Amino acid sequence: MAIDKVEYTPHDLDEPDFYSVQDIQACLQRADIYISNPDVKSEVNRFQELANQLIRSISLIRQPGIVTPSAIERCMQMAYTAKLNSGCISRQVGAVVTDENYSVRSVGWNDAPHGQVPCNLRNRDDLVGGIDSSAYSQFERTDGSYLAHFRNSTARFTEIPLNGRNNSFCFKSEYNTFKGEKNQVHTRSLHAEENAFLQISKYGLAAIQGGILFTTASPCELCAKKAYQLGITTIVYIDPYPGIAMTHILQGGSKDPALTLFSGAIGRAFHRMYTPIVAYKDELNALVR
Repeated sequence: MAIDKVEYTPHDLDEPDFYSVQDIQACLQRADIYISNPDVKSEVNRFQELANQLIRSISLIRQPGIVTPSAIERCMQMAYTAKLNSGCISRQVGAVVTDENYSVRSVGWNDAPHGQVPCNLRNRDDLVGGIDSSAYSQFERTDGSYLAHFRNSTARFTEIPLNGRNNSFCFKSEYNTFKGEKNQVHTRSLHAEENAFLQISKYGLAAIQGGILFTTASPCELCAKKAYQLGITTIVYIDPYPGIAMTHILQGGSKDPALTLFSGAIGRAFHRMYTPIVAYKDELNALVR
């Protein structure tokens, strides 16, 4: 608990600990090979699943493409790829919803609603200077108290040598600082899972009751309730989300979904481990004497 308290506590750049304490959350987001040690009920084979994961990963490293990806890896790879579409400047998350047979029903990522400009393309100087006004809300453009705070906040960024960078900003952070709060409700973005669920409703896609949710971060309380209501039976996730969504919502009724911590390869490792160096047929022919 002492280690978790240090490693999972946000640090500011001006704090010395920022440079010496491991950032576990960032490591989880950037990793591309995941090994889990699940709880087991039998003492005689308690490490069997862990051993199988290690054997599979090492075999693929030694012989890329010797087996094909699992259905879970394939779907999580799609979620991992989808998160790159996110315009969030804090954290990118991807989600995929499938039926019980891993047939994809929808894909989502955390971002502003369709028709609104993503945060990574909005600019502090443009808002202050009245440029590209359609990218900013009526509140941002007209609330005098907030604008005074925002102008003062923007002044400290004038020393940054942009060198092609966009001077973007997070509205939630700015507004929380303005109000002296730490509220998650003011985010401009839909969550990735929420976005995926809404695609199904928006475009009239197939029902997902009994389906599976893949997400690069486990769902928050609000998304967990939506998943429960939609009849999701399994949630596969990578990074545990802080809060009580799992223990309070997803484990709080008679139709609780199964929660599965992802193991396998995604991202660059997915391609490196599942792409044969040469065609397997040619490799076998080359070994014939």
